Amino acid sequence: MSRVTMNIMINQFNSDLNNQLTSIAKDSYELSSGNAIQLPQDNPVSNNYIMSFKEKINGINNYQNNITAGQSILNSTDSALTSISTILNNANTIALQGANVTNQDSLASLEKSVEALKQSLLSVANTSIGNTYIFAGSKSSSAPFSLDSNGNVVYSGDSASINYSVEPGVTTRVNIDGTQLLPIFKALDNLQLALESGNQVTISNTVSDIQNAIKTVNDLQSIVGSRQNMMQYLSNYYSNALTNYSSILSNYQNVDFPTVVTDYATRQTAYQAALKVGAQILPQSLVNYLQ
Repeated sequence: MSRVTMNIMINQFNSDLNNQLTSIAKDSYELSSGNAIQLPQDNPVSNNYIMSFKEKINGINNYQNNITAGQSILNSTDSALTSISTILNNANTIALQGANVTNQDSLASLEKSVEALKQSLLSVANTSIGNTYIFAGSKSSSAPFSLDSNGNVVYSGDSASINYSVEPGVTTRVNIDGTQLLPIFKALDNLQLALESGNQVTISNTVSDIQNAIKTVNDLQSIVGSRQNMMQYLSNYYSNALTNYSSILSNYQNVDFPTVVTDYATRQTAYQAALKVGAQILPQSLVNYLQ
């Protein structure tokens, strides 16, 4: 055997072994990591798809987080408005009673009931989620409503909109600012003053104010409800999209374990067989080469 032939045989043998070791190492990585691609150059096309779908999934997760936070505010707002509606309906009942009562003791009792309703309204208007006050606008770190020394309601929040990004290029307002609750406090104040005066005409006139306040709350709840519906629709849409994208990503990214296990075992067997053949052939070839 010539030296040239011997060199070719040795180089080919080493090349075949290295190729088998590379394939075995790739199978081993896939089995241990569960990933079909170790390096981008392993499969550039699949890697581009993987990067694209990961970006889509990250975007969906960000929108879902915003939607969840927005739903929390909207749900708390809806619950608070329901409580305010109950307070106003009670106030309306008191106003109707007061318009037909002349006894001062009875009027005084009704006036105390209105004071209790004002305190309840104050508490609801200062509803918070954790340390965030939902009716405070952008000044949400402190309670927006308080009473001054004369018992008048003071609003220390603002009328800012709180908007969350829920899809590309689209934001949705999730708050109702406290300025829209001030007429409700005013309606209760007017009722309380009318009951203190004992003037039945004045008391009767407050009924329309309270009913207007009830309409305001109903309108606000309709706005909140439409936002809740949109948030729920988007949440369902994103959940379905996330499932689909994750499934597609899995097809590109995750290994087919049964196939890889079979390939790994086959390559290990072939590698061991090649070593045995090499051990039998190469020593004699080396002797011939040296001769």
